[in-house]
Amino acid sequence: MIIYSGKKINVRKDEIVLDNGRKAMREVIEHPGSAAIIPFISEDEIILIQQYRHAVKELIYEIPAGTLDEGEAFITCAGRELEEEIGYTAGTLEPLIILYPSPGILSETMHIFKATNLVKTQTNYQADESIKGIVQMKLNEAFELVKKGLIRDAKTVCSILMCLK
Repeated sequence: MIIYSGKKINVRKDEIVLDNGRKAMREVIEHPGSAAIIPFISEDEIILIQQYRHAVKELIYEIPAGTLDEGEAFITCAGRELEEEIGYTAGTLEPLIILYPSPGILSETMHIFKATNLVKTQTNYQADESIKGIVQMKLNEAFELVKKGLIRDAKTVCSILMCLK
């Protein structure tokens, strides 16, 4: 049963039967899916954004990412979000991994891509985004920020780890 219907998500309440035969309720956030991109400006240097996230009430480091538009392919979403958020197009978008960001409550599937051979264009922030800065850093520096707890966004941590050699 849908208990909330929003612009990008729905929330439903499901009654399920557990392995032991008991019934339980689960609240599920229905999400159309998303794409995220770790952009490499050079062989060992990446671009991150700093964005305020209301849910955690912090300015955090993230890789560019966004929700699929209706009927949009994951790779198309990745290319769109890359240009919107950091003002680059990618010569190559390589699939890295497919994740379930929070499978206990969220139906979202996230496809993470590695972007290389970047070409500068211009940003096109959406009206509801709060991107405060674009930061270039060495991949190893980003990994050090992960170890220090200064990068805590899961998709960003995962993408950094996936690209370490």
